[in-house]
Amino acid sequence: MVESGQPAGLTRELIALRGPLASLDAHPEDMAVLDQALLQLDELFLLVIVGEFNAGKSAFINALLGRRFLPEGVTPTTTGIYILRYGDEASQSTSESNVAVVTYPVEWLSEINIVDTPGTNAVIQRHQKITEEFVPRADLVIFVTSADRPFSESERIFMKRIRAWGKKVIVVINKIDILEAPAEVDHVVDFVKDNARKLLGRRPIVFPVSSRQARQAKETIDADKRTRLWTASQFEPLEDYILHTLDKRERLRLKLSNPLGVAQR
Repeated sequence: MVESGQPAGLTRELIALRGPLASLDAHPEDMAVLDQALLQLDELFLLVIVGEFNAGKSAFINALLGRRFLPEGVTPTTTGIYILRYGDEASQSTSESNVAVVTYPVEWLSEINIVDTPGTNAVIQRHQKITEEFVPRADLVIFVTSADRPFSESERIFMKRIRAWGKKVIVVINKIDILEAPAEVDHVVDFVKDNARKLLGRRPIVFPVSSRQARQAKETIDADKRTRLWTASQFEPLEDYILHTLDKRERLRLKLSNPLGVAQR
């Protein structure tokens, strides 16, 4: 939960905003989103993972966990929303339509909840609708794109929609292991930074990684192989950002900015 005081004042201001919005015949769905944002001030920090199917969203989460826990594949394997929370043991249950609550015994999940969403591709329209409905609830959005096809047209469109909600976005370029040289990685990073800046209005933080190599590094018992894979994955700066740079103070700041962005929209 967030600390008392400042959040309480913000909550009062946002509640006061409901009256004028209702008098202006604000759409019921928009009012529901604002109400949800208010309720989430008392919930754990919500990290929402978005991107096209096959960009490696589930693989990225598995790399953080150090185990192939969520399903991965070359077809749209995530057909609904997965909410990953702390639990004494690995388990899965369905809480509501298209939402599966998954627990895993890793300590940092006691402070951060992770959401794995379906692909944003328009190929399967229901998947895209589910993803777009969940983004407004995010305290931070991690946008995963693939090194072999960074910033496709559907990703550009979806990025603009994320910007409309005033969300902070971290961009992850996954699958850098398919590129043959460091210069190719640098070229893709520059391309993504330039395009993301145009779409978001600011230059985002970008992490090029290989989630597959990072997970393999954590799973292997061979020390030399572990070091080699971990170095090649370039995963450490991203993991350090999520687990350490996003400390309690920064998470509180981002959580407070979430309902403000919703209210502004």
